[in-house]
Amino acid sequence: MKKIVWVILLVVASTVWASAQTNAKKWGVELNLLWPIFPGNIYKGQVTYEAWRKNDHWAGDVYVGFHIRPFEYREKEGDFANYALTFGYRQFVWKGLHIELYQAFGPGFNRNNVIDGKNYDSWDYEVGLLAGYRLELLKKEKRDTKRISPYLSTQQGIYYLAGQTNPHPIRDFEGEKPIYVGTLNFGIKF
Repeated sequence: MKKIVWVILLVVASTVWASAQTNAKKWGVELNLLWPIFPGNIYKGQVTYEAWRKNDHWAGDVYVGFHIRPFEYREKEGDFANYALTFGYRQFVWKGLHIELYQAFGPGFNRNNVIDGKNYDSWDYEVGLLAGYRLELLKKEKRDTKRISPYLSTQQGIYYLAGQTNPHPIRDFEGEKPIYVGTLNFGIKF
């Protein structure tokens, strides 16, 4: 197992290094700056890869990342936490304007449920659709000469919990509904 991990790390590192040498800046990392503050206690980050580019306007990124929500008490549920692997596709349609298809899969935990006092473990699948804009913090001339290129990205959209293997009871719950989400990401392309 250790050999496999080392091989994967070596392949990723050599790809990133080769990309940095050509100034292509196909790789990136992003952290959501908003969610730790509002709604709070949610940490999200991802690694992006520019899968294709036609010109300065049309491009497509794929990404994989994480979503961490440590345990917190919810009045209608009890102690709740979830962790997920996120992945998706971002289609740029004009400069930084983009739409994004989002998916997340991972375990959810409910401890000391307020209705029945039981503990629930579930595997959850969430989907989302977002629209946003990526604002480059450096002018194109500087981006082309620098090793890294920072940016801010904001998005608005909806998430929907599409599946749960073991749903837990929630007080006054009428079924899953899409929820509004907004993000503010800081990213670096390299």
